[in-house]
Amino acid sequence: MSSPATSLLPETLDTSAASPLRIALLDRIDRGEPVHLDGSEVTRAGLACLQVLASARATAVEQDVEFRLEKPSEALARMIGLAGLDEALALSGDDDRDLDA
Repeated sequence: MSSPATSLLPETLDTSAASPLRIALLDRIDRGEPVHLDGSEVTRAGLACLQVLASARATAVEQDVEFRLEKPSEALARMIGLAGLDEALALSGDDDRDLDA
């Protein structure tokens, strides 16, 4: 069995990127496909996209679909922290499903 493909997040996650990102993530989650995102190239991240990522992760967890944000760039990790979304956007290596729920 092959591992899920990892999607590279764009360099700029600004307001104009939020809607296409939302559509793409929800489409994958609705199909039950694992979502693995590589954040290593992100140089700018706005709150709208961070909220989309957090919401998509919550939806994935709710639907028992794997969701991982891997290799966040320093800029992305900093913005996640400033937005207070550290727990909502657990980084790769954490179990993204609450098995006790």
